[in-house]
Amino acid sequence: MGTHANERVFKALADPTRRRILDELRRGARTTGQLCRPFKTSRYAVMKHLGVLERARLVVVRREGRERWNHLNAVPIQQAYERWVKPYEAHWASGLLRLKDHAEAKEEPTTREQGEKMSTTASTKAEYGIARIELEIPISAPRERVWKAMTENVSAWWPKDFYAGSSPRGYYIEPKLGGRMYEDWGDGNGLVWATVIGLDVPNWIHFVGHLAPPYAGPAMNMLRLELKASGKTTVLHLSDTVSGKVDEKARAEMHGGWIALFEKGMKAFIESK
Repeated sequence: MGTHANERVFKALADPTRRRILDELRRGARTTGQLCRPFKTSRYAVMKHLGVLERARLVVVRREGRERWNHLNAVPIQQAYERWVKPYEAHWASGLLRLKDHAEAKEEPTTREQGEKMSTTASTKAEYGIARIELEIPISAPRERVWKAMTENVSAWWPKDFYAGSSPRGYYIEPKLGGRMYEDWGDGNGLVWATVIGLDVPNWIHFVGHLAPPYAGPAMNMLRLELKASGKTTVLHLSDTVSGKVDEKARAEMHGGWIALFEKGMKAFIESK
């Protein structure tokens, strides 16, 4: 992230109203009207705050008919963390953890208490609904190069801990109608994550996938990856709509997973070349 981008992020996060807006969006996408309700200020003031957040890429806007839907984009926050927090955290993390342990010290739960906790967790009902994730990730490379990495060199940047199989041979995306997004376990075994239902090379590719219960389902997701050239940079627009077993925790995990895959995985791989 460049200096100016950092400044926009820090400026956006400096205002308490903008931080409250991000807290609202962390629970899911909101229309502009829905975002205005919790605030006593005017709609115009909220729109100005949204403009600052949008310029900092902390909010991605998608229009659906006459409605403007605002989505949280946590990528710039992750980048700021990697740049400003992570290099220093080892110096003070151990001390803070000791302080936390001392402040929160209490007796170990009894066997009965542990059993009651496990019983409560096991009986929690799954929540079913729809979640939508929108991300924008700028990549310092031409669009054709990003497309090639995204569709031909996936195994080179796909993180090992994102495979479902224990001994995978690779991860592949077939950029053709009906093509598969899948991991290969060898001997004809593997797991299909999604199927290509539309593409426009090298602009966008659209998938439909099914998540089985062992892999965070049952749910279905519609994933669209779109590349837009912006000067010497290519911006990856990711849109994922998931319907089925979806709660706030699952949505946060999916949001973080996409950031890990395309920000820490693909983007880092491309920009290291």
